Amino acid sequence: MSQHTKKLTYTALMTAFVFITTSIIKIPVPFTNGYIHAGDMCIFIGAILLGPLPGAFVGGVGSALADFLGGYGQWVLPTLLVKGLMGFIVGAVSSSHKKWHLHLPIFIVIWFGSLFLLYRVLSTLDSTIIVMHLEEVSSISEAQALTQSLLSQLFTIGIGLPIFSGILILLSHRLNFKLADILGMLLGGVWMVIGYYIAAGIMYGSMIAPLYSIPWNIAQFAGGMILAYLAINALKPTGLEAQIKKIFH
Repeated sequence: MSQHTKKLTYTALMTAFVFITTSIIKIPVPFTNGYIHAGDMCIFIGAILLGPLPGAFVGGVGSALADFLGGYGQWVLPTLLVKGLMGFIVGAVSSSHKKWHLHLPIFIVIWFGSLFLLYRVLSTLDSTIIVMHLEEVSSISEAQALTQSLLSQLFTIGIGLPIFSGILILLSHRLNFKLADILGMLLGGVWMVIGYYIAAGIMYGSMIAPLYSIPWNIAQFAGGMILAYLAINALKPTGLEAQIKKIFH
């Protein structure tokens, strides 16, 4: 089998895996008519193993097909763009040879700075505006309770994700998992959250409602990171990971 045929085969397989894992379990997300799923795991795996361009195809096409055939046709184009760029980011960072540990302080500052800004926006948001923009919320008291719940979720995620990522980084030395792979998944996941927030805001004509889907999307890519981390490390002893990377890199 030629190298070109092998590349096409592995790309098609990973695209199918993304489609299946995105379609098989769907948990509806309130306020945006979207859903969370396990597809991010396969996008991460595909991008790390195959590289940026195949990773973009795997993430974009596999996820968009799941939306199209799963009854979420309005999300096909946003998903194609958001998940495609997500796969490209993961693949590009993972396959680069930069000394990523030197950039960790920058990532930390950006992460906590962004969460602090979001926290400030939500804590000062007028409850009457929330009632106007969310059909599911009918009173000011419900809006206040919803906002407090979101602030608590953001605080938990804001602290928990860096701790979780730090644990993965510490384990990476023992399990031969590159720091670039972890940072690639983090950056790709953060882009996914931002991309879907912008897309939902444009689609529904409100930048308020999509705010409440942010914790769900962060939880989705964090879970995908764990599963991808475990899956790739399980492949290492078999030699399949090295074999695939040799074909694409």
